[in-house]
Amino acid sequence: MRKAFFSLLHLLKISFIDILDIFLVTIILFQVYRLVYRTAALNIFYGIIATFIFWKVVEIYKMKLLSIVISAFFKGGFLALIIVFQPEIRKFLLIVGSKIFFKKFIFSLFKKSGVSIKTETIDSIVNACAIFSGDKTGVLIVIQLHQDLKEFIQNGDEMDAKVNISILESIFYKNSPLHDGAVVIIGNKIIKTRAILPVSYNKEIPSRLGLRHRAAIGLSEKTDAICLVISEETGYISYIKDQKRTIITNINNLKMKLEEDLL
Repeated sequence: MRKAFFSLLHLLKISFIDILDIFLVTIILFQVYRLVYRTAALNIFYGIIATFIFWKVVEIYKMKLLSIVISAFFKGGFLALIIVFQPEIRKFLLIVGSKIFFKKFIFSLFKKSGVSIKTETIDSIVNACAIFSGDKTGVLIVIQLHQDLKEFIQNGDEMDAKVNISILESIFYKNSPLHDGAVVIIGNKIIKTRAILPVSYNKEIPSRLGLRHRAAIGLSEKTDAICLVISEETGYISYIKDQKRTIITNINNLKMKLEEDLL
């Protein structure tokens, strides 16, 4: 079987370098897709891929004039693509430059979550959010996934406490000195309070959303973290991940989304 496989490769004149080349391009395209998934840039990504495939078909059938036009589009449009994909390229470079590049870029292909979350932790977060939503308490909770948040959250008060309803209630109590800023959860523990997140300046964010929502979206532009925001005006719960904001209308939906992303 092995001899037949290598004979086929020899017949097709495919070398080890060719296989490595295809493998690396596949990984890069997959990671780019993950960066633009559930963003407005996804359709642009599909359009580029479709145009590139069309270009190669045109070259195969030796349509010289059409090939020159499309080639000029790709060469001349390179700067335009950088401008269009600026947020995604910036996020990609931040990942590549981080200390956990191999964990994020390669190991995540085979492993869904970088942290171990217990069901009881999710239940505590969900039940606490139900209370906060009913009381219209302003809340910002960050849950780390694959990517280390230390490079983006270097402030706040250190804490080492197991996640439970009582702790979260005491932190976000309106007269508590800890209620301003975000609570950061890694695994089953609260590791920071009063954390200040990088704020998003995206002009597409509705003006009615306050600083908590902008901070959560800002962190989601740079990391894969989950951010939960509760509005003190409406009590609405926002689930923010990968720059996408989902309004939770039923507390059971919050539990389902957390279980889907964490378990």
